[in-house]
Amino acid sequence: MKFPGLWICCFFFYSSLTRAEEDPVWQQKIPLPAIKGTTYEALNQIGEAAGLFFIYDSQLIDNDRKVKLDAGNYTLKDAIRTVTRDEKLQIRLIGKHILLYKLSPVSPEKEEKTKEDLLIIEGTVRDKITREVLSHSSISLSESGIGSIANSDGKFQLKIPDSLRSESVCISCMGYQPQILPLSLFEEGNTDIYLNIQVIPIPEVIVHLINPRKIIHDMLEKRKSNYQDKPVVLTTFYREGVARKKGIVNLTEAVFKIYKQPYHSNYSDQVKLLKMRRITNYSESDSIVLRIKAGIESSLLLDLVKNLPDFLTPEDENLYNFSKIDVSTIDSHLAHVIAFEQKPEINTPLFRGELYIDAENSALLNARFEFNPRYIRKIKEDFVVKRSRNLDIEPRSAVYSVSYKEWNGKYYLNHIRGELEFEIKKKKRFLQRTNTLTIRFEMATCQIDTILVKPFPGKERIPVHKIFSETNFSYDPDFWKDFNIILPEENLSEALSRIAAKIEELIDE
Repeated sequence: MKFPGLWICCFFFYSSLTRAEEDPVWQQKIPLPAIKGTTYEALNQIGEAAGLFFIYDSQLIDNDRKVKLDAGNYTLKDAIRTVTRDEKLQIRLIGKHILLYKLSPVSPEKEEKTKEDLLIIEGTVRDKITREVLSHSSISLSESGIGSIANSDGKFQLKIPDSLRSESVCISCMGYQPQILPLSLFEEGNTDIYLNIQVIPIPEVIVHLINPRKIIHDMLEKRKSNYQDKPVVLTTFYREGVARKKGIVNLTEAVFKIYKQPYHSNYSDQVKLLKMRRITNYSESDSIVLRIKAGIESSLLLDLVKNLPDFLTPEDENLYNFSKIDVSTIDSHLAHVIAFEQKPEINTPLFRGELYIDAENSALLNARFEFNPRYIRKIKEDFVVKRSRNLDIEPRSAVYSVSYKEWNGKYYLNHIRGELEFEIKKKKRFLQRTNTLTIRFEMATCQIDTILVKPFPGKERIPVHKIFSETNFSYDPDFWKDFNIILPEENLSEALSRIAAKIEELIDE
């Protein structure tokens, strides 16, 4: 997305580009071996030889086209033109990155966004070797509390006030080296970001006789120094949806402000609804009436540091077996990976999963866990709030992930995701046909405010324990506008475009 006024003077832009290509870096010749492979592989070899990194939208360049480059001395410009075979491709050098893009006319939509003084950056996060997308990567500005999360397809969008355009954006994913990039790299539209796997030195991976329970105890003892000890206000994006094999049943999205109590407080967090929309596929609703305990309350309870689950509670730790199984990296921090599962002699439904705890400061960075599928059917009433009388509903799985991110020396709730799967059968039928229903919910922190933090007036709060999808609201056609969201996955976008969806416009009672 363009900065305000960027397209006002084409001559100025062209002159700047010409000066950029006259930079000594472009004139210097670099020795290249004979290259034979794909465009992607060839650009990587050119970048490694020059000590630079390429940034571009993979939709503009055929990464898989076979290319051949003879051995010799080339300028960067000549090597790039030879490999891409595209004379219309524009080239810019920004720091250690080479931006490849094409000029395009300004659309009315882009002009309107320019007037709003927002910089909108978009892209896809990928593994540099395999080119596979990296789901749920974290995208945040280096100085402010603004951020978002990539979706399951690795795609992200971040809306940034124009006043912050001098900041850098940090893109990170568990197990990978984070990239810190100037915002100017995103000026020309959608960009693919490739992350390298974080290589852990051999001395770090030697398994020492470390007691995993001690690692957890240290994490609990250092909550005061690692996590917020004062109330803060988080601006968050929330999405929950119900899907069947045939399609989407409903989808609810919202933007909240959360008055977040400190980790040691016994008071509950407060939620204020800013924006909301609900989309219902009436062709999929049939006669099924089902409401699941997902929602806002579950998201708030999944703040594991504030609401300690049994696998983090010292008095209940004898219910579990713990083991250190690996080391990993999160935002360049080395993390112990602690696996846990209920003891074999215990047959009540407990959890199993993995904890990622910073090896240096003992902060809990990430947790991935699920109810033991072997016993989950015993607690179906804990999930289902409402159901049709003619339905049998059995839970099959309930999987959760929670992550925290550091900002200004403290860790804050970053992303929560839950996925629950159920089997549904209609009662009193001779031939029982089983349908599968999937419930997904996630919440991402988009802004952290620590100044002038005050509780919300009682009339502005919403009850978090009620079924959120049944909340009354006034629909705003400019729902997204300045708010950062998690982009819908491609399959979700396609499904929504196929169904006869209706956005319900309700008036607050």
